[in-house]
Amino acid sequence: MDDDRINNDTSNEAIIVVDIVHDFVDGKFGSERALKTASDIIEFLKRVKKREVILTADTHVRDDPEFSIWGEHCIEGTWGSQLLDALIEFGTRIIRKRHYDAFFDSDLDGYLRTRNIQSLIIFGISTDICVRHTVAGAFFRNYHTSLIEDLCSSIDPERHEEAVSEIRRLYGTRILKKEDVK
Repeated sequence: MDDDRINNDTSNEAIIVVDIVHDFVDGKFGSERALKTASDIIEFLKRVKKREVILTADTHVRDDPEFSIWGEHCIEGTWGSQLLDALIEFGTRIIRKRHYDAFFDSDLDGYLRTRNIQSLIIFGISTDICVRHTVAGAFFRNYHTSLIEDLCSSIDPERHEEAVSEIRRLYGTRILKKEDVK
């Protein structure tokens, strides 16, 4: 729908690509679905221009309390915590994060404010965890948010649709398809 398309003025808009790291794509929690999502994201970033692109990377210290829920993953300095090589060329900034929400305990908000960013297009892995919480973090900091649902996937595929619905309902986030963004 044309009403859902992002406008051509991208001066105050940034893209946040959430956690396209090895452990979530082709490592511990990886899947064919995640590989396809990562490939689609790379193709999408090749065609969109003139937008700030922030890449987040789930990165944990040894014995992180989150491991009691998910087990060890994305340990700092390991292959699993590294962004996919093909993605790095598109990033204007990399945010290493220890929490689901890329804003919490990071310099993401400060960086966006210095760039006069007001609107965010968010997508990545996992829709129901880090993507959902990053959208919430953006909402609580008064950013306008859009989610590209076909550039997201969940570790648990049944949680994806539920998360998209909640993101729309709880945060007023515009839900888009990748072809809606030029």
